Amino acid sequence: MIACCDRLSASHAGIRPAPIIDRIMVDPIPGPPRSTPSTKAAIGRHLEAARRRCEGVGVQWTPLRAEMLRLLLQRGGSAKAYELLADMQAKLGKTAPMTVYRALDFLVAHGLVHRVASGSTFVACHHPDAPHDDAMILVCDLCGSAVECDDAALSAPLVRTLRKAGFDARNVEIRGRCEHCRDEASPG
Repeated sequence: MIACCDRLSASHAGIRPAPIIDRIMVDPIPGPPRSTPSTKAAIGRHLEAARRRCEGVGVQWTPLRAEMLRLLLQRGGSAKAYELLADMQAKLGKTAPMTVYRALDFLVAHGLVHRVASGSTFVACHHPDAPHDDAMILVCDLCGSAVECDDAALSAPLVRTLRKAGFDARNVEIRGRCEHCRDEASPG
């Protein structure tokens, strides 16, 4: 069974971005479904886990990087860079686009954020304490939302099959309809 987390992405929470492709991840760590932190306390815990992870590998966790991750989490866990730039400018004033891209590149490089290639969207990893690069990304063709899912029974065989074929997949994007759009499209 796929346990999808945070089915109500930013686009379903009233923050309807321009047609974006968000991202869903398969968590290689067994356990209960995880969702994007939404309360101030949950975001604080997520940021603290990210800080500990960076310190654990000897990289600098700066206030700017923390703020970028905070803004992403406040948007429901996914956003395009230009949306984050607008948020950063609203908070800090004049901010150069390269500042946002550098912070996002750092967060992606250290597994704290995943990039959805097909839509240039960035999604906060739901488990900042456990790096992985085998995310399965479920992309809704209709609303552009995404959810991070945990299902090792699905992801492990796929990764093994791809490796047998000589392909080292970093992230896999699967397109379809999210539960919200599928249910709205069903006659009822």
